Amino acid sequence: MKSLLLIEDDPIMGESLVQRFELEGFTVQWCRRLAEAAEALPAGFSAVISDVRLTDGLATQWFMELPTAQRELPWFFLTGYGSVNDAVATVRAGAREYLTKPFDIERLVAMVQEASSPATTVPEDSVLGISPAMRHAEALVRKVAKQRVPVLLTGESGVGKEVAAQLIHRLGERAGQGEFIAVNCAAVPETMMEAEFFGYEKNAFTGAARMHRGYLERADGGTLFLDEVGELTASMQAKLLRALQERSFFRLGSEKVTRSDFRIIAATNRDLHADMAAGTFREDLFYRLAVIRIGLPPLRERPEDIRWLTERMLQQIAVEQGRPMAMSEAFMRDVMARTWKGNARELRSFLEEAVVLSEAGILDVPDAAVTQRGASPVEGTSGAFAPLHAMVEEAERRHIRSALERTGGSVIKTSELLGISRKTLWEKMKKLKVDNEVRAEGRGT
Repeated sequence: MKSLLLIEDDPIMGESLVQRFELEGFTVQWCRRLAEAAEALPAGFSAVISDVRLTDGLATQWFMELPTAQRELPWFFLTGYGSVNDAVATVRAGAREYLTKPFDIERLVAMVQEASSPATTVPEDSVLGISPAMRHAEALVRKVAKQRVPVLLTGESGVGKEVAAQLIHRLGERAGQGEFIAVNCAAVPETMMEAEFFGYEKNAFTGAARMHRGYLERADGGTLFLDEVGELTASMQAKLLRALQERSFFRLGSEKVTRSDFRIIAATNRDLHADMAAGTFREDLFYRLAVIRIGLPPLRERPEDIRWLTERMLQQIAVEQGRPMAMSEAFMRDVMARTWKGNARELRSFLEEAVVLSEAGILDVPDAAVTQRGASPVEGTSGAFAPLHAMVEEAERRHIRSALERTGGSVIKTSELLGISRKTLWEKMKKLKVDNEVRAEGRGT
């Protein structure tokens, strides 16, 4: 059974929260003082809800002094006297959410339910994702890595095909013997394809000032990864097929056979079956490359991976840029609400931009909005810091506008997208002065 630690000295608020969460199936332990909560906390809880200002001190300050293991619980802070400084510091210290009173009780319940639900057991060394589809794909990748069969990876641009190819190489027997040579076939000029793939001798053509080892030769003992293999010309397809069959080729300008023993992994975002039917891709080359086929689904079809990818990418970006960075749940919800047509590559770009433009040391919805619109996080405010309620209102304002744009102004669709009723949406639009340019259309849709 889920257990909840509630730290609240207001008897009316405390009783209300106890009753609400007990209806949701939680066992609630209600503490009215920090000293009392400190004694209860080691017992272990699924989540913690705490007021900020209590009779014996500030809960946020006490929270920051707790052991790391206790701060790793899902903590939710409630306050009527919030400040941006306090919110940023608390979230950076590990809190899941910082809410100002009055707050939406149903939203709090939903967040606590989600945070306290037992997570599906996922291998700690997962590389591609934690969704069932990506775990299946990774299991297949790990299975074929020890074998020398050619592999064809399929999927949209940015889904992680090269990451999968690198994993196959890293887990294979050739990892310590040769290099991982990645080639973007679409980026190689048609006139230079043969020279780049097979290499050339000095003076083989004008400008060949020295001998050059091609991709196939450099991959000797290792792995040759051909990304966007469907972009190869018909001539290059024929020459590559022969090289794969013979495991040998000639450098341009040479009569000496060059041999190379490499593993071949190919990837494409094209429908090669359609290309074969159209006569633009060789059927014999396809079956040479696609002994094992592994498909990677787009990010929009595996939302379980969005949070996992975001957390991993943000850690990498923080290290690369030397900027410690925290992320609020509001920011994460905004990230998870997006479609990510460019898949993981687009998500990475979005996070890099958000980190660069963030000045508060924490990624929040207003910071994300800056990356899209180039506007200040809070309109109509002055001074170094805006009141927390203004930050929250601005976040809601931008998120509602974004949802309206996505649905073409349809109030019904927008309310469904946001997970609120039409009445609540109209009330928020009125309160936040959201100008819906297609309001007339929205009322009728």
